[in-house]
Amino acid sequence: MIEKTSVKWALIKYDETSVDRDIEDVLKERFPENFDLYNTIDKLHDPYLLADMDKAVKRIKEAKEKDEKVIIFWDYDVDWVTSTAILMHFFKTIWLKASYRLPHRVDDWYWLKDYFVDEVHKLWVTLIVTVDCWTRDTDIIKYAKKLGIDVIVTDHHAVPENLEEGVEIAMINPKRSDCNYVYKNLAWAWVAFKLMQALAKEFLDEDKVDDYIRETIDIAAIWTVADCMMLTWENRIIVTEWLKQIKNSRSRWIRRLIEDKINDELDADLFWFHIWPRLNAAWRMDTAYKAVNLILNNWDSLDKTIREIESLNEERKFLTRQFVEEAMWKVNRKNNIIFHVSKEITHWIIWIVAGRLTETFYKPSIVLKDEWDKLIASCRSPEYYSIIDILEKYKKYFITFWWHKQAAWFSIRREDFTDFRKEILDEVNKLNFKQYKKELPVDKVVKIEEIWFSFLNKINKYKPFWIGNTKPIFIIEKFEYKNVEILGKNSRDHIRFNTKHWFKVFWFWLWEYLEDIKKANYIDLVFDLSEDSWMWKKNIMFKVIDIIIH
Repeated sequence: MIEKTSVKWALIKYDETSVDRDIEDVLKERFPENFDLYNTIDKLHDPYLLADMDKAVKRIKEAKEKDEKVIIFWDYDVDWVTSTAILMHFFKTIWLKASYRLPHRVDDWYWLKDYFVDEVHKLWVTLIVTVDCWTRDTDIIKYAKKLGIDVIVTDHHAVPENLEEGVEIAMINPKRSDCNYVYKNLAWAWVAFKLMQALAKEFLDEDKVDDYIRETIDIAAIWTVADCMMLTWENRIIVTEWLKQIKNSRSRWIRRLIEDKINDELDADLFWFHIWPRLNAAWRMDTAYKAVNLILNNWDSLDKTIREIESLNEERKFLTRQFVEEAMWKVNRKNNIIFHVSKEITHWIIWIVAGRLTETFYKPSIVLKDEWDKLIASCRSPEYYSIIDILEKYKKYFITFWWHKQAAWFSIRREDFTDFRKEILDEVNKLNFKQYKKELPVDKVVKIEEIWFSFLNKINKYKPFWIGNTKPIFIIEKFEYKNVEILGKNSRDHIRFNTKHWFKVFWFWLWEYLEDIKKANYIDLVFDLSEDSWMWKKNIMFKVIDIIIH
């Protein structure tokens, strides 16, 4: 096994003999022997394996029979958008009196408040269905119950051990200890999908159930990818199924969003780079209601809604680029933790900037929005070091503090910020981050001459690629290129290697290594492959993941 240190401090590991192995043999080893790559929709598990599913279906059926008013309560990110769309689409199908409500992203922040319950009570609502929230909110559920409003909680967040039971009508959550559902790694929209699946069996004719599920599967698939869920078992089934039918999707809004991709070989990253950002732009730049309207829209107003969404997305991209570029040039990259403070940056973009700083400099980052009396922060960590560990030590400074995996959010008083920043920098700068080298395993050593469409076709048999089945990573030793240049607005976006071959070779957002590359005797190139179309011509694109400088 060969080990080499790359410019991103990742330890590149590969077996030199892999040059003789067929790429299909390499990819087959990723899956268990009993795993069928081509499982179809009929292999989905019974939704009634989820605890309380029977209670939820019974209560919704009662609401339909009694002509009750039902409200879906959600928050404003894309998981809530897609989940609400799944349930609203079905409720409209069965003519249930239903609507939806979300908080304002600045005024209300997240989660249900008692004043929302008061609001829907005045509208004679008697049933609330939550999406992706309320597992822990027993006090609010009790308050709703006191006003004669029943609550069905659907969620996928961790369930506390001491949770009070029996407060809500039903709690559908695969993380419940008493839940017998065989696959626990469900994205939130997939939980909503399972509720819809159970309801479809109850309300629709038997011969129409599968058709309806296929028609709705696209919305659940979008968030399965956007929520960074593992593409295994059921998650893989729905994303694979959706990619099969996407070009002929019954959802006109999806066909419109991908019309410029119609000739491309599509993969799961289509959701991540093309559809998800547009749905996200709605709530980041305006309101998430626009995103739900896009999904549920009728034909008459769809064109207008898409124009609005595209306009918001262009504005989002412009502001993102502006704030990312500002941060890139202002931060002190010598510190082991990157700080960036801005008065102009918006709430919704600080996490994007933090993520981009961490991706570029491969260090923890904290980006803060200066609001005069306090600062609002978004934090990101590279894989080798969790920023949560260090923030936990200094939470005495925080007004609020919340974390999730490699990310954290907090607010801090202005008068405390200087001391906090000094203390955390003093501690983290003493660390030798090079001892935390991330290992990046390479699947195969290749020669550039063997990269051709026949090679790419072998790889594509194992799509969709995403978390749990990532694109194979290759290395070319002593990579030959004619020259290297920086491209993009203000010449700071990405590096392009020009070779004697016709391949496109790009390294995104790592322009700072240009001078090191120019001085090198030679480099080893670590990359993955994709198909790219430009001017109706198909090309093979190398997306550089890392380099080793010699």
